[in-house]
Amino acid sequence: MVEEYIDDAVSGTSAKARAGFQRMIADAQTGKFTAILVWSSDRFSRSDVTETEHYRYLLRQAGVTLLSVTEDYLAREGIDGDVLRTVRQFQNRQYSISLSQNTLRGQISGVLGASDPGRMTPYGYDREIVAPDGAVHYRVRFLESGDREVRNRDGGLQNVYRQGQMLRKPGKECTARLVLSDPARVQVVKDIFQMCLDGRGFKGIANELNRRCVFSPKGKLWQHTTIKTLIENPVYRGDIVWNRRTESKFYEVRQGRADKMKATVKSGRVERVSRDDWIVVQDAVPALVDRATWERAQQAALARSECKGGHGRQEGRWLLSGVLRCGCCGQRYWGTSKRKGRIAGRRDVVTNYYVCAGRIRSGKTACPASVHVRADELEAWVLGKLQDAVAADADGIEAAVDRFVEMAQGRRDRGPDSRVLEREIAEIDGKLGALISGLDPANLALINNQLTQLRHRREALQRELRMSKGSATRDDEAALRRWARERILRLKEMAMGRRDEKARQALASFVDEVVVDPATKTGYLTLNAGVPAAARIPNHGPHPAAQKRRDPPVGGSQCTEIEDG
Repeated sequence: MVEEYIDDAVSGTSAKARAGFQRMIADAQTGKFTAILVWSSDRFSRSDVTETEHYRYLLRQAGVTLLSVTEDYLAREGIDGDVLRTVRQFQNRQYSISLSQNTLRGQISGVLGASDPGRMTPYGYDREIVAPDGAVHYRVRFLESGDREVRNRDGGLQNVYRQGQMLRKPGKECTARLVLSDPARVQVVKDIFQMCLDGRGFKGIANELNRRCVFSPKGKLWQHTTIKTLIENPVYRGDIVWNRRTESKFYEVRQGRADKMKATVKSGRVERVSRDDWIVVQDAVPALVDRATWERAQQAALARSECKGGHGRQEGRWLLSGVLRCGCCGQRYWGTSKRKGRIAGRRDVVTNYYVCAGRIRSGKTACPASVHVRADELEAWVLGKLQDAVAADADGIEAAVDRFVEMAQGRRDRGPDSRVLEREIAEIDGKLGALISGLDPANLALINNQLTQLRHRREALQRELRMSKGSATRDDEAALRRWARERILRLKEMAMGRRDEKARQALASFVDEVVVDPATKTGYLTLNAGVPAAARIPNHGPHPAAQKRRDPPVGGSQCTEIEDG
C-alpha cells in the first residue's frame, strides 16, 4: 500500500471538487503506483459515464489498473467488461440522482409544514429546535463572527459552535422554527423599514447603521445590497420563503415540485430562482413588521429606483412586446428609441416609440402606412384600462381571481383520466423490467434504444398524472389564487414604471392583443376571457374611423378601443 486517498463528506457526482481524487490521478500519472483498489465502483466515481471513463482512460494511459473488492469485472477486458462497467456506472449515477430528488421533496414537505428550511437565519431571528410534543430542545443564534450560540429554552448560554463545526438536530422527528432574536436586532430591522418609508435609499440606510456602529449579519459594514435583500425578504412580514436560489446538481424545484432536471452546464451552479417558483408559507413566523408596512416599503423602494434610473426605467424593456401588432399588415410592433434635439447642458432627449416591424423590414410593400406610437402614452393607456377592468377595487380583484381559477381548473379537469395513465405507466414498468432482465452484450444497442424510448414516455405520463391528480385539490386552488393575485398586484408595479421580463409576462396574462391601425390612427385592446368586462371608452375625434365599434371576439374576450390620436 503506497497511500490512501480520501474525500471525506464530498460528493462523488463530480471530480471537480474532490481534492483527494485529483491528487490520486496526478500521482498515478507520475508512476507512483500501478493499481488503485476501491471497495466498489461508486467509491471511485458517481459521475456520468463520460466523465468516469475519461479518468479511467487517463489511468490506462499511465499503466494503472483499477480494482474493486466487490466487483471482479471492473478490470475485466472485452465487451462483457465494458458493458457491465457502463451499466454499473449508470446505476451509481442514478442512485445520486434519485437521492437528490428525494432530498428536495423532503425539504419541500418540511417547508410546507412551516418548518424552517435550515440555513443562516434572517437577521432578527433565531432558530428553535422543537420536539414532536412541542417541547423546546434548544435555540440557535447566529453571531456576526459566523459562530453559533446554543441556548436553552430559558435563554441561558449552553455552548458555542465555531464556524465549520457540525450541529445536528436531536432527531429527524424534530422540527425547526424561527423565533424573534434579541430585542436590539429586532429593533434594527424595524428601523430599516422605517427609514425606507421616510424616503432614505439603500445606501443612505447603510450609512446610518454604519454611523451607529451596528454590525451587519456577517459582522462587516452594512452595504446597500444587504439592505435591499433585507427589505425585499418576505420573512419580515411573517412568511417563510424557500427556493429563492438554488445550487442543486440534478433537480430544480418548479411550481412546488422537484421534478425538473437541470441542464448539465447548470449543475451545482448557484442561481437565482424566478419569484414564481418560490415556495411561500404565509403567517408561519412572527412578523417584525405588518404586511401594510412591508408593502409600502416595496413601493417606496420601487419608486426610488424609478427616479434614479433603476429597473423601473430600463431601456430596451418594452412592455407591450409580443401583444402589440399592426392592424394593416398583421406584423408585430417593435420598440425603438429616437433622439430628438438636445437641451442645453443636458443629455439628448430620447423618446421611445413602437413601430411596425413589417414596415421596417420590407418597406411600403409590406405595410403602406407608417406611424410611430409613443410608448409611454400607449403603455399608460393599456395599464389604465387594466386597472379599470381588474384592479379597480377589492371586489374586482376577487372576481378576476375567481374567474381565473375557474378557467384553469376547468381546463385541467378535461385532461386524461388518472386511472388510464396509471395503467399505462404500469405496463411500461413491466416492459422495462423484462428488457433489463434480458440484458446481454449482443443486443445492447437495440435494448438501449428501447429503454430510452420507454423512459421518455414514462416521464411524460408521470407529468400528466401529477397534473391530473392535482387539478382538484385545495392546495392547487390556493396556489392558483396566489399566482393570480401576484399578477394583479404586479399591475401596480408596472404603473410605477416597472419594465422587465416579469412585467411583460404579467401583462400578457391579461391582454390577448393590442392592435394599432396606422392608416386610421386608431386601434383596440383585447382582454382575455379571464378578465371582467372593461369599461368602454367613449370614442371622439375628427376621424370617422374612430367612431367604429368592434364586437367582442369569440370566447368571451373584451375589446376596448383606442381613441383617435
